[in-house]
Amino acid sequence: MFSVSSVDSRKSTRYFSAAVVAFFLSFVVMASSKWTNNIFYAFIALPGLVFLLKERGAGLFKDSLSWAWVAFLLWFLVPAAIAGDGQFYKHIAYVGLFVFVVGGLTDPQFFRSPSFVRLQFWIICLYIFAASIYAYASGQYEVGARVALLPARMQNVIYACIWLLCTLSLALPLWLRERRWGEGFCAIVLTLVAIAFVLQTRTALVGAAFLAGLWCVYGIWRHPKAGVVSLLISVALLAAVFGLVHNERWFLSLFARGDSYRIELFQIMTGEWRNCGWLLGCGVDFQTTKTLTGGMPIQHPHNIFVAMGLYTGAVSLVLFVLVMALTLLQAMRLRDAWGVYLACALVMLNFDGSKLVGNPDELWPLVLLPAAMILGNVVRQARYRSL
Repeated sequence: MFSVSSVDSRKSTRYFSAAVVAFFLSFVVMASSKWTNNIFYAFIALPGLVFLLKERGAGLFKDSLSWAWVAFLLWFLVPAAIAGDGQFYKHIAYVGLFVFVVGGLTDPQFFRSPSFVRLQFWIICLYIFAASIYAYASGQYEVGARVALLPARMQNVIYACIWLLCTLSLALPLWLRERRWGEGFCAIVLTLVAIAFVLQTRTALVGAAFLAGLWCVYGIWRHPKAGVVSLLISVALLAAVFGLVHNERWFLSLFARGDSYRIELFQIMTGEWRNCGWLLGCGVDFQTTKTLTGGMPIQHPHNIFVAMGLYTGAVSLVLFVLVMALTLLQAMRLRDAWGVYLACALVMLNFDGSKLVGNPDELWPLVLLPAAMILGNVVRQARYRSL
């Protein structure tokens, strides 16, 4: 039997919470993936394995969500065995350790505290704007041109924008609850400037529309009159902004790229999946030889769900959808803002996602982090009920 005092207050909980913070900070301050990987291996994975064994699972396996994660991860042993790829076994272990260490050995309250939630957003925001201002000042990009690459581990501008929007979604309820109207308004404006003007990522604009839609529905449902008034004011402001920028070069470039081959990519990659077999997919090391129009090579499916099916089969995709659905349902039950973070990420990763099971990469802060945070909250509630 676990008690709150023996689990949540011990030094190991503070240690793993700090290690997770350091791990994700490395995405924006370290120059290469090697540092990020080493921080995970040395400070989270190995100590986490020891403490999970010592604590006999740290109370994780008293809930169906944890067992859903176990079933999901165990399935990957099948494609790993088929491929005969020893490296992939390690990737399965890495993902499992991260989810269960964060879910069972960190402090859920800390990762929902105002200081963490606000700092997470402002650190990602500072990272994007500081890097972009330097790129403009050094002449690497002209002001108004798309900043196509960021420094440090989180160099992919699309994933950086997704992360920024997700951290915004986590912080908005806090700013509303604490009536920090000025901070919230500035955060929204800076986020829109970052995704539309600086990094010019349409994937994040889709996420912004999704998040705005959630808030509109919530506002009108809880406060019909105030919600409708807020919606009309927001639409009027957006219309005014559109009137000012609709002929600007940077704005037109958002639409000049068309769908960036996403429809063609979807057709090609689902076609490859069908040819390999829906059940098992094409294997974890599959690389298509087909090209996009104009001979452009294809690096990955740009869709987290298609990637799951393509590389590891329909079973893994069904299990992934099940785990995400259970996680989001638990977030709704607990009114956990990390659920909105995860939902926004999943919507945007329909357009720019790849393999989830692998070495630490950009999908970890976007999918694994919020999912593990929600699992941790579920475990914490179970501990309280057992008292």
